[in-house]
Amino acid sequence: MTSTDRTIGIKVDVDTFAGMRSGVPVLLDIFGSNKIKASFFVPMGRDNTGRTIKRVFTRKGFLKKTSRVGVVSTYGIKTLMYGLVLPGPQIARKNIELIRKIIREGHELGIHGYDHVRWHDSIKHFDERDTRREIEKLLSVYREIVGVNTRSFAAPGWMINPFVFSIFNEKELVYSSDTRGSYPFYPEMSGKQFPILQIPTTLPTLDEVIGIVSADEKVLVDHYVDLLTDGLNIMTVHTELEGKRWSGFLRSFITEAKKRGFSFARLIDIAENIRNDLATPTCLIEYGTIAGRAGEVCIQKAKG
Repeated sequence: MTSTDRTIGIKVDVDTFAGMRSGVPVLLDIFGSNKIKASFFVPMGRDNTGRTIKRVFTRKGFLKKTSRVGVVSTYGIKTLMYGLVLPGPQIARKNIELIRKIIREGHELGIHGYDHVRWHDSIKHFDERDTRREIEKLLSVYREIVGVNTRSFAAPGWMINPFVFSIFNEKELVYSSDTRGSYPFYPEMSGKQFPILQIPTTLPTLDEVIGIVSADEKVLVDHYVDLLTDGLNIMTVHTELEGKRWSGFLRSFITEAKKRGFSFARLIDIAENIRNDLATPTCLIEYGTIAGRAGEVCIQKAKG
């Protein structure tokens, strides 16, 4: 048995300024009342959510998904204007005290891109120079705000390219979480292997199952608990969902998971433990699709 047996790592993705400002405090309260620690990933640049409007024309199923989830109630009208008719506010720089609170309460703080929309929609097509410029920028802001170098990164939209891994290895990150998969691994992409640990999201996100599995909170909680394995489970939550309308779902899920004997850990602690395991495999990363999500994501594939 390893220390990751019956373990859940909660990965919190902050996508918007409103999610940072109003969703993070809700999640901190949930984690604090349950005495668990999580990993928060925050964009280092501006909120340009309004620019996602182009996905209506470029991503099959995007409009259907936004209708299921309720895009206006989830994000709010003002957020949907950022980057279009309103200048996008700085997500990290305008919430420094909240960032300090995350760290002070013992949670992990990692990076979720610089411009979330730009990374999500364009990183697949970036060359090495553009990739390095984007990464240097987000690493610099993190260092400016936190005072140390980041140890972790989570890709917006689970989209990555092979140049990213080379740069992360050069910058000595402990791990990154950029894929959908089943278990931690060392990545191989475009024929090249990389020595930076990859911790994939193993469970579906809430926006992928709302309106498909159910829109009832109790049914969704039961669904997620039934998906848990006896090994390591990585659950990505969003400040705009579980930090807002669906906070009750997250509270109930944590309660039920604890009743079934699951414990919770930060991804950085999981990564530090796994890095010492010589049995951690190397797996391929490929672009593909998953149920309930519009467009491509990076997917873990076993070799052979």
